[in-house]
Amino acid sequence: MTWVDFPPTPWWYVAALCAAGGVVGWVLGKRLATLGYRLDHETGPGPRAPRWVVAATLAVLWGLLAWRFGPDSEYALAPAYLGFATVGVGLAWVDADVHRLPHGLTRPAYPMLVGQLALASLASGDWAALRRALIAGAVLWGIYFLLALVAALLRSGFGLGDVTLAGLIGIATGYLSPWAPVIATYAAFLLSGVYGLGRIVLRRGSRKDHIAFGPWMLVGALLGLLVEIRPLF
Repeated sequence: MTWVDFPPTPWWYVAALCAAGGVVGWVLGKRLATLGYRLDHETGPGPRAPRWVVAATLAVLWGLLAWRFGPDSEYALAPAYLGFATVGVGLAWVDADVHRLPHGLTRPAYPMLVGQLALASLASGDWAALRRALIAGAVLWGIYFLLALVAALLRSGFGLGDVTLAGLIGIATGYLSPWAPVIATYAAFLLSGVYGLGRIVLRRGSRKDHIAFGPWMLVGALLGLLVEIRPLF
């Protein structure tokens, strides 16, 4: 395999989207800080992270994605992934707080992402990428659904919210290459495993603790979007 070299991106484009991401993140952080996403039985003090963390995170993410999709041939892809990043930050916050990935966020993200990727294919003429994205989404959804069935038998914390998010991640990463969903999935399980092991070693948790998997899935998706590889032959 070999790394893909991306063309240079104008600094002003990255800076502008970084600033815009901070503004969007500030508004999103204010909404999340109200804890309005919680159900009646979901109580507690709320996330420890201050709401400005949402703004800072989204600013960095938008900047990274602006750098990744800045070349002239990929400008049309930027809206799809900026929207995906915004939804992802909201999902990560909610899952870290109440260990739930609300369908009110994941399901509407499907037509939004597919529609924006379809517009990108219309602009570039690359309809094969859109087909690959839909296939990757279906495959990843199916794999996670089987894992959820096994988890239900074992009474673990893996649920259908993760399944719905997996399909979304498959579409987002599959548009770029067949390898991107593989990277995203592998990284999610690897990083969550390292995190869980670290909690045990530091005596901040046990093997029976339920760890929110959604944030790690989204970190894996980010790596799948940023780190693109292709076979030598």
